[in-house]
Amino acid sequence: TQLKWNRSVVVDKHCIGGIPGNRTTMIVTPIVAAHGLTMPKTSSRAITSPSGTADTMEVLARVELTEDEIRDVVERCNGCIAWGGHINLSPADDILISVERPLSLDTREQMVASIMSKKIAAGATHLLIDLPVGPAAKLRTALDAMRLRKLFEFVGDHFGISVEVITTDGRQPIGNGIGPVLEAQDVMAVLANDAVAPADLREKSLRLAAHLLEYDPKLRGGAGYARARELLDSGAALRQMQKIIEAQGPPDCRTDLGNLTFDV
Repeated sequence: TQLKWNRSVVVDKHCIGGIPGNRTTMIVTPIVAAHGLTMPKTSSRAITSPSGTADTMEVLARVELTEDEIRDVVERCNGCIAWGGHINLSPADDILISVERPLSLDTREQMVASIMSKKIAAGATHLLIDLPVGPAAKLRTALDAMRLRKLFEFVGDHFGISVEVITTDGRQPIGNGIGPVLEAQDVMAVLANDAVAPADLREKSLRLAAHLLEYDPKLRGGAGYARARELLDSGAALRQMQKIIEAQGPPDCRTDLGNLTFDV
């Protein structure tokens, strides 16, 4: 399946994962959509972590959308946060992921093929890649990150997608909760400007959103961060997220916290 959008700028972001609680997508997407840019976000379920973005979003809304449903949600809301495995965007990758997860495999080349195949199929024109670097992250050193960045850029050039790769701090978990329900609580606290919202999750989300907003030709260079903060602080991002949740419909699974919890 390939999604085509009749728009000159279709943005997307992807983090290579490996950092618990790093649920920036669910904050970045409503900020970008509230600004008016198109962001049809297809996310994965967990591969090597307790929760993937699709798992966390499923606490709030249905993520197993059909191709037509994704188009409808994006048409109404400028964005969506759906599970990519449901609409056959990259069927070979879906099979490979089902093998990778039980064996904890995650090679660099397969990672790039997995991410880029889905972004190309989803119709992205401008892609931001987040590479967390830290002693226990997937990337341990700046050299590791540079090698992976070159690979992403090479594939992006080959397929005519504008790819921007940034390295971020991957030395510790982000947010206060790990696992779908607790991560969803963190996300909604940030969107609601709650006093107890995790500051690290908020700040990282604003910085990522700033990069994406600057793909808008009408926004002057360097103005992305101020615009992202304005959309978050004013409640526009929260309203956009509520609109997306309503458009995707209520989740089909249990959304209460399980009894196996552990406070660190």
